[in-house]
Amino acid sequence: MATGEGAEDMTDAVQNLEEELVRVNANDEEDGEHMTSVETPRRSVDSTSSSSKKRKKEWKGMKTSSSDPLLDVFNEVSGDLKVATMSIGKMAQAMDREASNQEKARDEDPQQKLREKAINEIRRLEFTGSEVIKAAGVFVRMPDQMGMLFALPEPLRREYIVDMLRDEAARREREVKVKVLV
Repeated sequence: MATGEGAEDMTDAVQNLEEELVRVNANDEEDGEHMTSVETPRRSVDSTSSSSKKRKKEWKGMKTSSSDPLLDVFNEVSGDLKVATMSIGKMAQAMDREASNQEKARDEDPQQKLREKAINEIRRLEFTGSEVIKAAGVFVRMPDQMGMLFALPEPLRREYIVDMLRDEAARREREVKVKVLV
């Protein structure tokens, strides 16, 4: 769009177009053309005219920094996008902080550290994957078992885990029998 002296803005362009349509329609009526073809454009001109006047009032009510209302709308939308971007950035920072805090809490949890240490010890003792999982289940239900594992001398730890897993299997078997009887 041209800007500068003599350039028409959006409202002037719409108004000039409306005036041109009215002149064309008036000429058509004088020539005696079909009424339906004259009426249809006139209705659109009337509706365009009223909406144009409404827009002019809205634009006049807005504080504009330039003579181009489209540029003003663009600037307004641009400002809104900047605010939204800043808000999203703040939310992302808050989420990062929360994730970091949760990681720290997990890392600082002595029970979690003990579980990890116990699992690593069971793997070091070369138990199978399913045995490691079963032992982890016991540790979750009975955390004192982990403490006992590390209280024992290293040569007895493997035997302790074997006994713990055997006791766990017997406990599950009893539970199944009780469920069948009930």
